Amino acid sequence: KKPCRPKSSSTQVAMAQDIFSANDVIDQLRSLQARHEQRLEDMRVRHNAEVEELQQQIRMQSGGNSSASLSSACGVGHCAAMGAHFMDQKAHFFEFVKGVEKDRDSQEFREVYNFLLKCFTDADNNFDGRLGFKEFEVLIEKAAALPRRFGYAPSTPEMYATEWDRLQQRMALFNSLNPKTTPLPPGAAKNSESKHISLDMWLEYAISHIKEKASKLEEADSYFRMPRSKEDFKEFIVAACQSRKTREYKELYNFVLKCFTDADTDLDGRIDVLSFNNLVDIAAAAPRLFGFAPPASEIYSTEEEKLRARREIFQSLDTVNSGFIDFDTWLHYIYNHICEKTATLGESGKVPEVLAASSSTGNSVCPYLS
Repeated sequence: KKPCRPKSSSTQVAMAQDIFSANDVIDQLRSLQARHEQRLEDMRVRHNAEVEELQQQIRMQSGGNSSASLSSACGVGHCAAMGAHFMDQKAHFFEFVKGVEKDRDSQEFREVYNFLLKCFTDADNNFDGRLGFKEFEVLIEKAAALPRRFGYAPSTPEMYATEWDRLQQRMALFNSLNPKTTPLPPGAAKNSESKHISLDMWLEYAISHIKEKASKLEEADSYFRMPRSKEDFKEFIVAACQSRKTREYKELYNFVLKCFTDADTDLDGRIDVLSFNNLVDIAAAAPRLFGFAPPASEIYSTEEEKLRARREIFQSLDTVNSGFIDFDTWLHYIYNHICEKTATLGESGKVPEVLAASSSTGNSVCPYLS
């Protein structure tokens, strides 16, 4: 046997460099894990603060005598924290809308005025203080976005069967405001006359419209029903799964969106498998609170088993093996899951179809030619 020859100095240097490189990679992975754990801890702290805020709101709403179910709901933490954020926004919107019923000198009325003013100026894309029909369409969509978010107003696909229906009804609304004739620019053809509305016309219409809608709102409409009691939770979920047009579905949409964005600790609009595990626990807190789902400890014998199961679900959703899922994937998964579970509540368990973002034109007559 030939004796082993010692490695050359250059080989030894290369091996040492490889070791250092490997150590660098390990250090980077440890640093990445530490940052991820810190982000999760920050999220837990933020949730606890939101829980305290929700408890304060409930005490105020109930005159300081919260029911046992509400107190236990607050104790759950994540579920209540999600509800706190959305409930606070919804309650503020409720007060905002009711502001039109107050004196014009009030702060509430001024908030409504400023909102409508912003909608108008955002739609005025050529900065002439006038809105033609196309700009009016933009104006309506901007003003309707906020009430639609909370389920107080139907979305465009819910209101109109076809694009022509939408145009026809919007044009009828535009003409009902008695639009003014827009002065023709120098050299323009006489048959190119157009119409427009001004800010005062918009304010008069919008405030009157909001007053009419606000008069029909009741105090119960300002609350987020899902985490309040077992019966409310059941009714809420059943209604949310009967149709995507319901107010409950719009509230559920915002709830699962808030769950997702809180799990998105690096703010890139997507979550990895570790964040997904935490996300599922947050979203499951409400049904577990009211006995509609077993705690994780009854489903999984160990934390490792739970992580393996969650990883399998995540991988089934991550169809392109990117290591991430986005919000629409999460929304589709969780809504389908919730609807299927309503079968245990005596419902069909079917998932309502998604409304098209824009409808087909069908055989309707173009409103411009009628």
